[in-house]
Amino acid sequence: MIYLVLAIIILHIISLPLIFGVKVDIDTDLNIGKVSITFLFIPVFNKKINIDRLLNNQAKQDEESEQHADKTSNSALKNFLKACAIEILKVMRVNDADLNARIGLGDAAASGMAVGILRIMYTQFCAYFGFNGDDGIIVPDYEAEILKFDFFGIFSISFANIIFAMCRVVFGTKSHLGERRRYANVAE
Repeated sequence: MIYLVLAIIILHIISLPLIFGVKVDIDTDLNIGKVSITFLFIPVFNKKINIDRLLNNQAKQDEESEQHADKTSNSALKNFLKACAIEILKVMRVNDADLNARIGLGDAAASGMAVGILRIMYTQFCAYFGFNGDDGIIVPDYEAEILKFDFFGIFSISFANIIFAMCRVVFGTKSHLGERRRYANVAE
């Protein structure tokens, strides 16, 4: 009888949703950015970002990373972890998402294109996760060079989904080891 009770408790814990909250604020006028992640509404990660320093160091790091990328190769563990992360993201649920953005690049055409691209990306994000993204407000600022980005989202996933996603990756890689690759242009 005690084993049955323990099994029910473990199944209940495995099926409980783990709730993550993500908040991203970027403001180029004030030169600040902030990323915060909460787990079950308890702050886990808070990071303030200096936007100007980030943009200036990005060009230097791109050159160094290109030189360093030639020297290092991808390991099997790194590929496995990437595949696991992708499978876990596929089963994640979006409970709430809100996006407020104002984008200006100094040029009206470039600002309109950037706003259009961001709207497409946000609606595709919402469509992929099965969420209605009507709360997203993305506005162009045609005369100024500005980026104000405010995103808030609540995401949930359970331990069972994580276990199934990892098993899917493990069994998927094991089943493709001896199999011949299929190509799109091969007639069958």
